[in-house]
Amino acid sequence: MTNLDLYNAREQLADVAEWLGWQDECLAFGLVNAYDALRLYDYAQAHPELPEMAEDWEPEHRVEALGYDPLDLPEALKGRHVTETGAAKAHEALGASRVLLDSVAFVATVGDTQPVIDLIDAVMPQPVIDLIDAVMHS
Repeated sequence: MTNLDLYNAREQLADVAEWLGWQDECLAFGLVNAYDALRLYDYAQAHPELPEMAEDWEPEHRVEALGYDPLDLPEALKGRHVTETGAAKAHEALGASRVLLDSVAFVATVGDTQPVIDLIDAVMPQPVIDLIDAVMHS
């Protein structure tokens, strides 16, 4: 093996960062976490027949790579603060859920659960929400 055959993690991450830098910013905002950028890059490398820009792929390819389409998430259009993570939003939703669940009035009237559902839905990818709805209504 020669030095040209070596490809370490630092070099791989640099390549992923450069590739992601050329992608549409909406795609980057829609990724749930940094690991998904790695997964999307690996998928692109395994499928050289796809367009270079992942936003030009059919949505099915992004879903196949990640399990969701990052361009379908609300963050893809509205962006998010640079220090904000999905974990922070999930923590906020769980905190609000805890307060409402602990409340005596939580199930007092129809619709009391809607604020909790709205908070949880805001942090979950649409395919997960659709799966939950399908299971609940089957």
